[in-house]
Amino acid sequence: MPGDEHGPLPLLDGALPGSFHREEVLVPPDPPRVLAGAEWPDGLIVVERGVLEVTTPDGATARFDRGSVLAFARTRAATIRGGDGEAAVLVVIRRWPVQRVTDTA
Repeated sequence: MPGDEHGPLPLLDGALPGSFHREEVLVPPDPPRVLAGAEWPDGLIVVERGVLEVTTPDGATARFDRGSVLAFARTRAATIRGGDGEAAVLVVIRRWPVQRVTDTA
């Protein structure tokens, strides 16, 4: 069944509108990956599998389980890693870059 602990998550199942694309990112448990908000500037990040651990610069740690939706756009430098000794699978959903047309006439 969609949305159960083993089935696809509704947000990630099916086609996206043409102006969006989806990217899968594997986050291993070690070493922690340094994260800057500019890495995913306009994306929604969904934990598809596993647990994502986020550690802030002041040392606080938060855990995000399957189905959690995050945005790192304004995040200060932090680290992320797969929790419980296993890799986490994230899906990043974002808009395709907009190509601007300039009028030269």
